[in-house]
Amino acid sequence: MRPRGRRRFLNRLGARYLLVFGVTGAIGALAGTTWVRADAVAVPGTVVWCGALLVAGLVVTPPPRIVVLSAAWLVTAFLMYVATGTLWSAVLTQRGERVVATVIDVRDGSERGRHLYYTLADQHDRRIPGELGMWPGSSVGAADNPEGSVGQRVVVVRDPGGLVDPRLPEDVATGQGSLILLPGVVGILAVLCMLAGRPRPDDTPQPWNPAGREDPAGAPPTW
Repeated sequence: MRPRGRRRFLNRLGARYLLVFGVTGAIGALAGTTWVRADAVAVPGTVVWCGALLVAGLVVTPPPRIVVLSAAWLVTAFLMYVATGTLWSAVLTQRGERVVATVIDVRDGSERGRHLYYTLADQHDRRIPGELGMWPGSSVGAADNPEGSVGQRVVVVRDPGGLVDPRLPEDVATGQGSLILLPGVVGILAVLCMLAGRPRPDDTPQPWNPAGREDPAGAPPTW
């Protein structure tokens, strides 16, 4: 028999929080598709992330445990990042095609500093959906990265369905680490959401006692 006053770890409010943040993570995975340009995803992604905390806060106002809820919200940012890598990595691992592509256009992105994006065509001169964001030999943050130009050829892994951008073969191999991280991130988020949904001790309903009547056993009066 469950002792009186014992709160269950699983609760409906926590499940609602998990639903809100889970949907946010799924929306964040859109950053890994060709639907949004890679250099233009930061602003809408931040808006969606901030909106998630607003929606979660409106589920119950005020939230019973705002500090834990905020921690869950912070983990959601990492969930969005991992979900992005998981999507394109899974797609290219399962159905990707390795091709020798030709650069047909070069675009400088909107980020600070120089970041080139390459539009590619396959061996049949058909445009490959999306853009290649890293040239072979490049590393994130390096100042002297090698750059490609129109007419050069590069080996990439492309998605025949056009859902995700083409990637370098070595990027596909390293991107599989996101698949390992995803269950752990979801598990941490679920624990925090359930903790955030637990009622505060002072929210526990108390038995009603008429003024002047005391029950030495602490039980509610019977009429």
